[in-house]
This record gives sequence, structure tokens and C-alpha cells, in this order.
Amino acid sequence: MGITDSAARLAAEADLKDRATHTTHRTTEAAAGVQTAVGQAARTVRDHTPAPVRRATAVAAMAGRAHPRRLLLAGAAVMAALFVLRSRRDKK
Repeated sequence: MGITDSAARLAAEADLKDRATHTTHRTTEAAAGVQTAVGQAARTVRDHTPAPVRRATAVAAMAGRAHPRRLLLAGAAVMAALFVLRSRRDKK
């Protein structure tokens, strides 16, 4: 292994670091763009949702945060009911 091999290896490592930095930068920019789009969509939905629906959703969200186990059990019950109803429908 000569000096040219060592120089080539160092150059390759430097190039790899540059490419990784560039890819990280591009990914960060893309994520920021997606975050902006999601924020705009959320504002649009919020602006077009009636106040009573927003209040009911907020109450449900607070109840879910206060009792996450109940929320999980309710979701599991709904999924089980959908599974049973779907399997009955498929048998007919």
C-alpha cells in the first residue's frame, strides 16, 4: 500500500462526507417543505370546520390524553367490530 493508495482513500472518504452532507441538507429542506404544506393544510381544515365540531374534537382529544388506555381499548373494540362485520359480509 503506497502513498497514492492512501491519498486515494482519503479523497474517497472526503467525497463521501461531502455527499452525506449534501444529502442531509436536501433531506432537511424537503422535510421543511412538507412541514409547511402540512401546516397550510391544517389551517385550511381548521378554517373550514364549524366551531361545534372543533369544540367536540378538542374535548375528545383532551379525554384521550387524560385516559389513553380507554382510548386504546375503544379503538381496539371498533377494529374488532369492523373485522367481525366484514367477515360476516364476506361469508354471504
